[in-house]
Amino acid sequence: MANGTKEALASALRQMMTIKPIDKITVKDIVEICGVNRQTFYYHFDDVDDLLEWVFEDDADRVLPHEVVYDRWLEDVMTFMDYLESNSAFTLNVYNSNSRLYMLRYLKEKMKACIRSFAVIVSEGKSISRHDFEFVVEFYAECAIGFISHWMDYGMTLPKELTKERILKVMNNSVENLLERFELPEADHS
Repeated sequence: MANGTKEALASALRQMMTIKPIDKITVKDIVEICGVNRQTFYYHFDDVDDLLEWVFEDDADRVLPHEVVYDRWLEDVMTFMDYLESNSAFTLNVYNSNSRLYMLRYLKEKMKACIRSFAVIVSEGKSISRHDFEFVVEFYAECAIGFISHWMDYGMTLPKELTKERILKVMNNSVENLLERFELPEADHS
């Protein structure tokens, strides 16, 4: 029952986000749509931002990859743009609100997990320091999120395919190449 209530509150939030910016939506707006009282809302969430974070994390955890498959890693990474575009009204409403940094940090952490899972595969058998390995993962996650952010800055009006194509060109074989540059010399393997 609790999950059903959370889903109803989430649905009401999404409905409100089609007519109001997230920063203008109140608990009152949400409970009126759901037909529940404020105490029910506060039983599940601290405030509208808490509900928004739950909606975003629930969606992302269901839709976005947690790791990537070697043969299709670029496509898995591009799932992020597909998700954002298919939820463009919601995404842009959040992006243009006070919750922008939360959303970008969350997406970046999800992106890092995907890139890390791929980097583990391509660095197998190589001697790379943990610090350098994490630097490469962070570098690519920052690049991808930077380009996605740029795309959202323009209201997602730039053709997604062109943005995706550019990201794919930059990232194709480059994770492997950059990791090789950080491989320790034979003498440092001990």
